[in-house]
Amino acid sequence: MAAIGLLEVEFLLPVAQSLKDKRRVLRSLKDQVTGKMNVSVAEVGYQDKPGRCHLAVITVAAERSVAEKRLRDVEDRIDAHPETTVIDRQVQWL
Repeated sequence: MAAIGLLEVEFLLPVAQSLKDKRRVLRSLKDQVTGKMNVSVAEVGYQDKPGRCHLAVITVAAERSVAEKRLRDVEDRIDAHPETTVIDRQVQWL
């Protein structure tokens, strides 16, 4: 049976003074993540708040261990981004 993992990450964008700044950072993150990790990403909260973001990242794999690694890699990428400060994260298995 396939493993479907959903990662939700809430983070602050302290340097984003406008929605344009926020979009720039999110575009960079999404490009890094979707291009290399076989996941889908959507902004699911705080769309109108420049300094805050809630992303949902989903992946499907034949084995749960593969999906877990992908989601950990996404978490690491967001944590390492110099313009983000993670305040909450949650993983669900569907």
